Amino acid sequence: MPTIKLPEAAEHGEIVRKIDAMIREISKAPAMTPSSRALGLRPSILMVNHQELAHVMATRTLLNLQKRMIALAVAASHAAAYELHAHTRGLQREYGLDGGQIVELIATIAHVTSINAFENAIAAFNDTAPVRAQDPSTPVLLEVRAKLGSVPRYFMYMAGDPVYAKIVLDREVATVLEGEVSRLNKELVAYATSVVNGGRMSMTYRAESLRQLGMTNEQIFEATTVVSVYAKNCAFSTGLQLEPAPV
Repeated sequence: MPTIKLPEAAEHGEIVRKIDAMIREISKAPAMTPSSRALGLRPSILMVNHQELAHVMATRTLLNLQKRMIALAVAASHAAAYELHAHTRGLQREYGLDGGQIVELIATIAHVTSINAFENAIAAFNDTAPVRAQDPSTPVLLEVRAKLGSVPRYFMYMAGDPVYAKIVLDREVATVLEGEVSRLNKELVAYATSVVNGGRMSMTYRAESLRQLGMTNEQIFEATTVVSVYAKNCAFSTGLQLEPAPV
């Protein structure tokens, strides 16, 4: 349960209710959310929350659908139950994503999280056995190039265990390259996940994949601002242990 007593919407003054109405025009929330009820205790912070939400969710170079998917990736990566619930429901309610499409997105997040965990440990081995970059002519790396068009740097280390590298490659194809959700949107989700997890090799690879799919640096920068804002929201909702609304 929340770590503080949340005021009911009716307990807040007119200013808070007006700001909340502006927030809900953007978020499409049916009523004042627990987050706004908490932030309403400090109206100036609630106003800034509205300003940043209005800015990052405004359709500039990315679609709102894409920003919701990025927000879902941030929430899942932070294990932020309140935000995870809100963005899953938003994608279903506002954009009509079905259960299978939600599974695709979450599977992509999980896939990239696994890669990030591996690559973040590479430095511990100082490029010595058993984690050492393999020669690009290694058979499994030739297969990686054939299927992905290039060899992400982390695969060069994974190739020390060819069976494991092949499993990760097959998972990449199944989760990112195939399915109903577009490759572009899943690459955005993968990029956001890598940013949250600090996977530097993955960030580089996913950003380049986005460019290959036609995205500009300005669009990638916009995606990064969305990651930043929703990471803050996750810290807030988790810090107060806000509870998702009943389904």
